[in-house]
Amino acid sequence: MDLNVLSALLLFLANDRSGYDIRLLFKATPLGVFSDSPGAIYPALARLEARQLLASKAEPGGRRRRAYVRTGAGEAALDSWLRTPVDPETVARRPHELELRYVLVATHLGRGAGADFLAACAEAYRARIAELEAFRAGHPEIGAISIEALGLGIALFRTRLDWCVDTARKGGE
Repeated sequence: MDLNVLSALLLFLANDRSGYDIRLLFKATPLGVFSDSPGAIYPALARLEARQLLASKAEPGGRRRRAYVRTGAGEAALDSWLRTPVDPETVARRPHELELRYVLVATHLGRGAGADFLAACAEAYRARIAELEAFRAGHPEIGAISIEALGLGIALFRTRLDWCVDTARKGGE
């Protein structure tokens, strides 16, 4: 069952939490990857419940808040998403999603699975760096300023690569 990053994160966080509780978690993170907007979170939770990946119950006390939990199907969908191979498109366009996915993998599947995921990310980052360096070498006509900007992109991928290698090493200590 296909999930997007937001859906997978909501499945991960649904542990007897309300949509409001999840919004507070989104608001508390300094990374700001997802909006804490009720217009994004509540419809996504409703879609997951309609797909029977989440179940909810009204919280006691007369409040309108609903607490969500993963269903068996939701657990299987999350597990499948976490085990999906690293996609080169995600590496190239949305590498921050891989950092978030690492947290989910290592937390949900364990440190060993997290180390395996980091190894796959490192391999994908090496391939992306080689691709960008080959482009830079083969296109001197794009100009010095563009070459500098491309250099920044390469440096950022190298930083991500170093982080993967360092984190995997530290996880085994």
